[in-house]
Amino acid sequence: MRFKALMLLACALLLFDKAAGQTITYAGTKVPLQEVLTEVQKQTKFLVMSNSQLIKEAPPVTISAKGTPLVSFLDELFKGPHLDYAIENHTIIIRKKRATTVIPRVYTDTSRQKEIVGVVTDSSGQPLPGVSIRIVGRPGGTTTNQNGQFSLKADHDAVLSASYIGYKAVTLRVPAVAAMASIKMAAASNDLNTVSVVSNGFQNRKQIASVGSISTVTAKDLENSGITTFDKALAGKMPGVYVRSVSGRPGETGQIIIRGVNTLTGNAQPLYVLDGMPLQGDEVSASMNSLITNGIGNVPPENIESITILKDATAASIYGSRAANGVIVITTKNGKIGSDYINYTGKYGVTMRPENSFNFMNSKEKVAFERGLRDDYYPPYESGGRVIQLLSLADKGALTYDEAEAQIALLEQTNTDWIKQLYRVANSQSHNISFSGGNTKTTYYAGFNFQDSKGSLIENKFQTGGLTMKLSRFVTSKLLFKVNLYTTIKKNVEGQAGVDPFKYAVFANPYEKPYNADGSYASDVTYRAIPYDVGANSALYYNTFNIIRELRENKLTNTYGNIRAQFAVEYDFFSHFKYTGNVVASYTAVQDKDESFGGTYRSWVNNWLNQTSTGGGVLPEHNRGYLQEGSGRTLDYTVRNTVEYTNTFAAKHFVQAFFANEFGAVTNDKFSHFNPIYLQQYGIAGYPSWDLVPDNRFSSLQLAKLGSTYTRENRSASFIGSMAYVYDNRYVLNANVRYDGVDIIGSDNQFSPLWSAGVKWNAHSEEFLKDYQSTISRLVLSVGYGYRGSINRSVYPFHTYELGTAVYANIPVATKFAYGNPVIKWEKKRETNLGLELSLFNGRINTDWRYFTEEVIDLLDNTRTAPSVGRPSAIVNVGNLTNKGLELNLRVEAIKTKDFLWEVGANITKIKNNLSKVFEKEVPVTGNNYTANIEGYPINSWFGYKFSHVDPVTGSLIVLAQKRNSKLVDGKVETTYADAEVDLSRTSAADLTALYRPYYLGHSDPELYGGFNTRVTYKTIELTAQFVYADGNDIISFRDRREGPSGIVSDIVASRTNRLKDNLYRWRQAGDITDIPAYRTALSNYTQYLISTDIESGAYLKCTELALSWRASRQLLSRTAVKTFKATLLASNVLALSPYSGTDAETKTPFGYPNTRSYTLSLTVGF
Repeated sequence: MRFKALMLLACALLLFDKAAGQTITYAGTKVPLQEVLTEVQKQTKFLVMSNSQLIKEAPPVTISAKGTPLVSFLDELFKGPHLDYAIENHTIIIRKKRATTVIPRVYTDTSRQKEIVGVVTDSSGQPLPGVSIRIVGRPGGTTTNQNGQFSLKADHDAVLSASYIGYKAVTLRVPAVAAMASIKMAAASNDLNTVSVVSNGFQNRKQIASVGSISTVTAKDLENSGITTFDKALAGKMPGVYVRSVSGRPGETGQIIIRGVNTLTGNAQPLYVLDGMPLQGDEVSASMNSLITNGIGNVPPENIESITILKDATAASIYGSRAANGVIVITTKNGKIGSDYINYTGKYGVTMRPENSFNFMNSKEKVAFERGLRDDYYPPYESGGRVIQLLSLADKGALTYDEAEAQIALLEQTNTDWIKQLYRVANSQSHNISFSGGNTKTTYYAGFNFQDSKGSLIENKFQTGGLTMKLSRFVTSKLLFKVNLYTTIKKNVEGQAGVDPFKYAVFANPYEKPYNADGSYASDVTYRAIPYDVGANSALYYNTFNIIRELRENKLTNTYGNIRAQFAVEYDFFSHFKYTGNVVASYTAVQDKDESFGGTYRSWVNNWLNQTSTGGGVLPEHNRGYLQEGSGRTLDYTVRNTVEYTNTFAAKHFVQAFFANEFGAVTNDKFSHFNPIYLQQYGIAGYPSWDLVPDNRFSSLQLAKLGSTYTRENRSASFIGSMAYVYDNRYVLNANVRYDGVDIIGSDNQFSPLWSAGVKWNAHSEEFLKDYQSTISRLVLSVGYGYRGSINRSVYPFHTYELGTAVYANIPVATKFAYGNPVIKWEKKRETNLGLELSLFNGRINTDWRYFTEEVIDLLDNTRTAPSVGRPSAIVNVGNLTNKGLELNLRVEAIKTKDFLWEVGANITKIKNNLSKVFEKEVPVTGNNYTANIEGYPINSWFGYKFSHVDPVTGSLIVLAQKRNSKLVDGKVETTYADAEVDLSRTSAADLTALYRPYYLGHSDPELYGGFNTRVTYKTIELTAQFVYADGNDIISFRDRREGPSGIVSDIVASRTNRLKDNLYRWRQAGDITDIPAYRTALSNYTQYLISTDIESGAYLKCTELALSWRASRQLLSRTAVKTFKATLLASNVLALSPYSGTDAETKTPFGYPNTRSYTLSLTVGF
């Protein structure tokens, strides 16, 4: 009986192994059995286990085989009476043969069956979805779900087979499965660094079956992220993904652009998908602090399992109209089958204060500079710097010249470093603890996180905390329930000064001081807003400005709360079919509280009564503070139903397809109110007396500012289909289609069909390359084509009105009116993607090349209309935009030994865009200090005049412009342009517009960007470094005459505050050779217009991460309860190289909240 049972099992294993492709080629005559088994291990990678004495005592064998299936070879090898074998968990077990007899069974004894529940993972522990689980020798079976879990009934002595395209097949006896509760599968490819499974949000799809351009980072890539948001941690890690840090404020998210800008009027940010369901964006954040309201900041890096970015249409078109800017799929950690596991990560960091890299004057130089201005332009404005103010008072007899000189001497002795006064070395900490585990039926994960960060700016503090809970449960072998819950709370408190603090630290005169000798706040009388300083009534001037007082007494508090719940049910029905239902609902509430203290500059300059005053301000007794509060709430939900089919036919044909429908809605409400009087110390708010407002000025009151309400609702519905087909691991076909509809546009174009298709050839799986796999480990060619789309939800099909204070015939009338566009269409992006993946020398060298072309058609643009239309402008679909680019990703294992690894990686993206069709077809008539979108040029182009020289005789700035020359040729006017010198000081604005036009000077978005990294590992010590770079763009340079606190004013007025030392060498008299023109008492044209010297290269190279870590070995921890321990020292923003004269080229602005260097100690402990 036992003998017959053994023969039946051997036949089943033979059929399975033929499908799996395990073959042996060997010939030997009377050779030791050990030699044959060693060859089996080499050719199949199976492990052979047995009693060594048993193998030694075995008689020599004679056997010959060529391409023989493994089981057939083993049957022949052990056909004698002495030894037998079994295959369990990729292991061949050799044992003594027992004489047995089996009675054939012609029926299934259900009393001998039991339910087998398990999980299938790859070699790294990642779950594998869609794995085919079968009982050898019997029909039926099942497939694993998206978590890699499966459940089926089988006889106690049955043998299971697990097969998956791109992986080596595994066979297991039922008792072994019950004991281990998990199956590990090894990739068939020699490229061990290939990501085996990628998640597109709708389903997990094996990489071998995916055609699109997809980049993935795992939890290991984010380990050295410091105390930051995960999006900033992505900088430089993937080709085609440009991550720009716009601020160093704690908790603030970065800006991510995937393969260039794709819109002129809509949102350019990608779609974020969290654990399979989309995040609805930050609708609640309009008019509130975006660092607080951006939902992607809710996910701490420690909770992330992987991040997958879908970059082209073949990968992302399943998201249709939401995927025009790419898709970022975030998969957070789940519980795993096995013992309970507790993990804690604590990070402790310090952030350094920024450095003043500008070459400004010290106190002695500034005093001398002001004396020179007085000599050259007497009488200057009395509201100039302190030197001019003191000497002007002496001129009027308000004090003697000796007294004035004595005070000027004291100014020279004061050199305040305002950076040190306003910024600090700030501490931060974050804590993350998680509990996870489970069994074959239930898995769980719970994570708690908390972050407390002080900003480098004084009076700035950011806190956030969150809870994540995930539970999955097999109710039956075919029915799985999953529940995820995410909660986040954030709070940011920041002092408010009414001026940019960093700009103040740069421009404030060094002779000003923060405190008087008695410890009271000192007054800065040179850093004030010009419109109020030169008002008609000097009694209304504000003369007690002190920025430290402002930051301490005025504050903006932002609070944020979000709860997001996801529920999913998965049901396996028929054979290879699965239904998945997903529901996600999210509720977000935010509030901002803006408090200005009575008597402060901010309260004075923003006083509600200012508009009614003819003197440019209010009396001190009416400067009584104000309170402005805003709140918002957003409720969104998405429901998705999916039917999926996964099957493998004849071991060579793999099909994975799904059809889904999805619908959802977002409701956003906002409220605000304003109290013009606020007694902060008592928390009492109120309104001023109407008697203070003259009758003829009442209409100037901003009544609309006292309160507002806003409601917005978006709804959408979609139908989605997707298919992946793989033949013999070699040829791959993907196809997607999506039909989207939204409620915000007119019925004529409410729905839009979008589709994509792609093919891939896994050349390394071809027979003619199999003999070269040690050299060419992986060779893949792919091509994809398709459409994505987008819609600007702020462009309505109906007219909108806004009511203010205007009244006509006692009836309120609209103060703002916007025409609707009932025939607006979807913006569509048509794209082609070519790919080449190459891995050499068993994965030691890996490259991935991508070339793409994208064309956005029906681009929305703001156009001017003819007077006969009855409206001045309209947003219509009139434009086309093209993006073309090349991406390269490279990873090399330069040195690899048992204990040492040196790995180098790099990625580069080259991209060019062009507005092939837009409304504006002509270059602007003058050079402006802002970008323009003109047909035939890139997005955000600069147009201005070229610097030539400063006239040594007059001190005027001479620029080059294109002079128009028009003439009549054959009845037509032909216009040509020639370079001509223009004196901007002597050329009127009318002549400049009529006779000349500016040049194209560059564009603001980088054409080249990427990153490179290196990792050196020696046993348990690891050193890593990450660099990012960008080039090919131009940004506004730092020009103190324009960037100062008063904006674009004359050089003399701008000199009231501090100036660059270069201004000491300005043109002052005939014969001076310099590039700084003469100062003018009036506003100079060269200040109003853009000159080539006003923009600079925005290129930069940064070392964003430098980390040294040590991981305790298992041997060291073997006698403790600790399973893992890792300590990391991390330095962020270590190095920045750039030709830019501002603070940080990455932020594209010389001021704001600067990015600074930080140091972090991270400790990770697992139990």
